Amino acid sequence: MANNKPVMDIVVRGTGEISSTLNEGDRIVRKKSVEYLQDTIEILPDAPYIKTFIKPLSKLSEITTGPEMLMVYYFMQYLSYDSGILSLPNGRYLTRSHIAAELEQSERQVDRTIESLKEKEVLKKVLGARREVSIIVNPWLFMRGKRINKTLHAMFKNSRWAKVYSIKRGDPGG
Repeated sequence: MANNKPVMDIVVRGTGEISSTLNEGDRIVRKKSVEYLQDTIEILPDAPYIKTFIKPLSKLSEITTGPEMLMVYYFMQYLSYDSGILSLPNGRYLTRSHIAAELEQSERQVDRTIESLKEKEVLKKVLGARREVSIIVNPWLFMRGKRINKTLHAMFKNSRWAKVYSIKRGDPGG
């Protein structure tokens, strides 16, 4: 059931008369927003997407090899919300044998590329509770959704990619 607790009155400027009341949870939609929505079309509203940051991506392309960028783009399809962990649709972590099979590479080549991407702070490997290795992508390069969990933030907040944008002190982005 919606909470209809009044939180604010809308007052007519000239008369001081209360013309309406806003209840808890109400939103004001500005005319400009309505016009924008009328003039745009949302495509594939239910399809998953990846958020990519342009400045770091440009710098990343300057320091990576072709095979490294291939792997980075390959990883995007497995990126989890909030955590940045690479996982299969069934929830299991993406493994090097799975990567090798899909990219038609040896596990040794996959390991070398992952190690190089770790050195470039694109990702980290973490040993989980069940002794499974998870690969976690730096959210200052790519992420799924709008928010990340605090553990992921702490893991990469001092990376070279987090420093690409000038972030003001106290800003939760840094």
